Amino acid sequence: MEIKTDDLAYWFFRLNGFLTIVNFVVHRERRGETGTDVDILGVRFPYRTELFGRSMIDHKEFTKITSRPFVVIAEVKKGLCNLNGPWTSRERKNVDRVLRAVGIVPIEDIEQVADCLHSDGVYKSANYYISLICVGENKNQEIRLRYPLVPQITWSEIISFIYDRFRKYRNVKTWHQPWDENGQNLWDLITQSSNGAEFFANIEIVAYKLLAAQPTQN
Repeated sequence: MEIKTDDLAYWFFRLNGFLTIVNFVVHRERRGETGTDVDILGVRFPYRTELFGRSMIDHKEFTKITSRPFVVIAEVKKGLCNLNGPWTSRERKNVDRVLRAVGIVPIEDIEQVADCLHSDGVYKSANYYISLICVGENKNQEIRLRYPLVPQITWSEIISFIYDRFRKYRNVKTWHQPWDENGQNLWDLITQSSNGAEFFANIEIVAYKLLAAQPTQN
């Protein structure tokens, strides 16, 4: 199975209870200025649970936040986990624009929250938790040293999580006709695989190339 990076990351966040937008476009103020996009923008609410009586267990990076909405700004790479300049360069104010577009932070607090995200990669308050997240094949030592609080999630972790989720709850998820093509294909491949290693070996992750005609928002 061939699947694009952003599509596979989308399914990981979706299965962990995030409401997501893929390739969230960040516009500039003046005509002709080049904007940027967030690979995955998502929010997970604090009382998220799935199934009565025996809730599905989500990834450990997300279950530690239980009392407030969890907003993620995820950078997705095929190779080494990394954060691009738009999210680490304070003067570009792209983080400010994302926070304005999402609307979870009061206008008067946006500059402070953006400063924290640039310096630490996360912002914590009593009302919300916002974090940059890196997704890629391998974890990045430089990112770990500069942003020790920023989660780095590898493709092997993601594929293992999806495999375990579908296998453990296969009876519940047998009905999935509304899923998109990628979800259907992941399900079919899991049912055809005898174990997780076989499932992993039969997935080919390809880099996502954003086309000018394909922005999903905004």
